[in-house]
Amino acid sequence: MLEKTPFRTEVRSIAPDARLLVLSGDLDYDTAAELFTLARDLLSGDVRRLELDLSGLDFIDSSGVAALINVYNAAGDHDAVMRIVALTSYLRHLFRVTALDQVFTLPPEKN
Repeated sequence: MLEKTPFRTEVRSIAPDARLLVLSGDLDYDTAAELFTLARDLLSGDVRRLELDLSGLDFIDSSGVAALINVYNAAGDHDAVMRIVALTSYLRHLFRVTALDQVFTLPPEKN
């Protein structure tokens, strides 16, 4: 059995109405609801911009991808924007093959 990396979140205030959510570990079936609940709580306040740093994720499954889509939709429901500001090359590839790079705002590729 594969050992899971604990899922961790860190919230940083980057402006009065903006938060950076730094994710690390495994975003999967067991942890997706935790992400969505945290993001929903942030968006229910005064947050109008939610930036996600996904560069620390070791693993993501379909539940994790669904959680990201749900966070994106929740941001729209709260008249906020969600941007992904950092990600791994694996996640960039995953977003490309699933066409989520057309949905999410991603950082430019580093050459």
